[in-house]
Amino acid sequence: MNKKTRTIIIACAVVAVLIVGMLLIWKFCSPTATKGTKTVEVLITHIDGTEKKVTLKTKAETLWDAMEEKKLVEGTDSAYGKWITAVDGETADESKGQYWMFTKDGEWVDTACDGTYIADGEHYEFYVLVY
Repeated sequence: MNKKTRTIIIACAVVAVLIVGMLLIWKFCSPTATKGTKTVEVLITHIDGTEKKVTLKTKAETLWDAMEEKKLVEGTDSAYGKWITAVDGETADESKGQYWMFTKDGEWVDTACDGTYIADGEHYEFYVLVY
């Protein structure tokens, strides 16, 4: 076996090991649903600035399902998950650049509401972002 062939085989083996390692990290580090009853606090800030605190006691696994159980959220399907169109009966006017957003403890959440798994004691904030 010549040196070039050996180098290619070693490179392929290293790439395969890296791919397997990345898949294992993703499997063990990706968020999962918490089973059972949990209590989640949600702060809703309406367009006029008024706030409403809601305590959700639920067996739902995602934020969307917990909010939908209480009829607090409406939306449509998108390529990235549920697109929130209304919260607590208030619809954001997209023609005015208004969009519903949510955070967890004031930090950006990088999943859609229906892909955000919830756990007991968490806090979320919903507000209208204006572009």
